[in-house]
Amino acid sequence: MTEEHFYVENARLMSYGLSYIGTGKTTLSITGNEPIEILAGKLVGLGFHSERETSVESLVEYTTHQNPFIRKAAIIGLSFTGFFQSSERVNGILERGFYDRELEVRKTALIGFGLANVTNSNQSLNQVLEAHLHDEEWKIRSASGLAYSFLSNGNPKHFSKFVDLLRAETSPYVKVCSCWYVSNAFAGTKEGLDEYKELLSMNGDENSFFRDMACLGLGLSYLGTSDSSIHRILEDRLKHDDHPYVRESAFFGLALCNYQNPVEGIMSILREGLTDSSMIVRSGAALSHGITAMGTGYLDLELEDYSDSSVLWGLTLSEGLANVKPSKTQFQDKYVQWGHHISNGFRDHLPINSDTTHEDANTYQHEINAGLIGSGITEKKQKDAVKLIVPGVYHYLNYDSFWWGLWVLNALGTTLHRRDKK
Repeated sequence: MTEEHFYVENARLMSYGLSYIGTGKTTLSITGNEPIEILAGKLVGLGFHSERETSVESLVEYTTHQNPFIRKAAIIGLSFTGFFQSSERVNGILERGFYDRELEVRKTALIGFGLANVTNSNQSLNQVLEAHLHDEEWKIRSASGLAYSFLSNGNPKHFSKFVDLLRAETSPYVKVCSCWYVSNAFAGTKEGLDEYKELLSMNGDENSFFRDMACLGLGLSYLGTSDSSIHRILEDRLKHDDHPYVRESAFFGLALCNYQNPVEGIMSILREGLTDSSMIVRSGAALSHGITAMGTGYLDLELEDYSDSSVLWGLTLSEGLANVKPSKTQFQDKYVQWGHHISNGFRDHLPINSDTTHEDANTYQHEINAGLIGSGITEKKQKDAVKLIVPGVYHYLNYDSFWWGLWVLNALGTTLHRRDKK
């Protein structure tokens, strides 16, 4: 029996494509007579498909379609073709989308431009985004900040500029989105300690997001190093910071610093977070287990021992990240069911029942899955990067839903992808 909640079903169907990424040959051909949801799914799917040069031609054509949903789908597809192989032509089409008459298309084009240039070392590309950081429309300022977080991952050149911008910003949403550049600026560089310490010294709730980003930034900067000096800084934040968002990010920072190194001392600290007074912190600590243990086949907790939905959401995702056998597959809470299905995307060759009451979601996702399956991606590192990035981008660009935990996974995937392409 399939789940009826739309987000749950969408995640379940998406997990199939991610689970089988790069495992087969598929054909995505556009007839021009498809229903809108099938055409949109094909356009997004073409972004993943292995025949990318052919895909670009089809996608460019539909960026001028009269239906904004189709233009948006074509831009998402182009963004992923650039993610796999950056292109001046793709960049030019995405730039044109910055001035589309529809706000959602503009937003998607900006974020897509960043995504399409994660591994592009051309420093002048940042100038393309500059004016949009100051746009009157808050959604455009947010999108520009997120674009920087993709495009300038591991590039601290704009760190101080963004700190100043965010201090002056009045929209909380812009702060939430744009501050991701601050956390990603030193990703994978083993640098930035002094800069992040300065942000950590800012007291008061109005500055909590700077401390938040500093905790994440330290983890990403020292990704997988298990650096003891970073441990001490983040553990101190866990013990003494009153803001739950900061403690949540301190757990994420510890997990990122100890990526794929689930030693007992760190896992013990993460377990303590499962009893924090804040559900936000408990959720982050639970998901941090999977980040620390990603791909190791190790997870030291049994889901049957917990009833708190915030903990279960993080732990069921962690089971997929760690690639362990799921200890429980039936959850009453829809939020946990959703997390469980996202988790399944990290498993290989996942069996799935395609029957669903949400036929629109099924037809749309079926074509995207065809692109994922026929992507030609066989290397594990690249598969991992895509699986980490897609859920957060998918939910934000399709449904305007910005899920913090998924964006942490996104930042990890972006960093891994850039590092692998060096």
